[in-house]
Amino acid sequence: MIYTYRALIPESKVFFRVYEVKSEMTLFSFNAFILNDLGFAPDQMVLFRGYDKKGVLCSEYGLFDMGDGAIDAVSFEKMIRKGEVEFHYVFDLREERYIRFLYEGEGEFSNKISYPCMISEKGRNPDQFSKRYEDIDEYGEAHEPIVEEDQIYTDESGEDNE
Repeated sequence: MIYTYRALIPESKVFFRVYEVKSEMTLFSFNAFILNDLGFAPDQMVLFRGYDKKGVLCSEYGLFDMGDGAIDAVSFEKMIRKGEVEFHYVFDLREERYIRFLYEGEGEFSNKISYPCMISEKGRNPDQFSKRYEDIDEYGEAHEPIVEEDQIYTDESGEDNE
């Protein structure tokens, strides 16, 4: 079984990635893939936080077992069975910076694809050591997201989001 996840950076309206992973893949293996894909330094501590569909924190997975399991013993299938349909990949523990991964569904395995894989992307990779993410538009100008707390905007699909 293959799971699809959309990756978002909370302070960005531009950045997203869509990944497909094997259900039996461990968080440890996925961490290695993400480090390579995003160009992050491999010697930094990371933490995975699993959330249910209501946004309630269910589990925390680290390099060492903190009570919910170590990342080398937890698979995507295990997280989905526990009802964890969202997880935060915390790549900067001190600043609490993370990438939000949202479960989008499942599909069938294809022998023609090497998993995990990125199937879609937009925006540049975040700087692992910067205190915030800056969106860069096609002209290379940096700008901050302009979204008020209660403002509703329309995404590319035409759907309203809060």
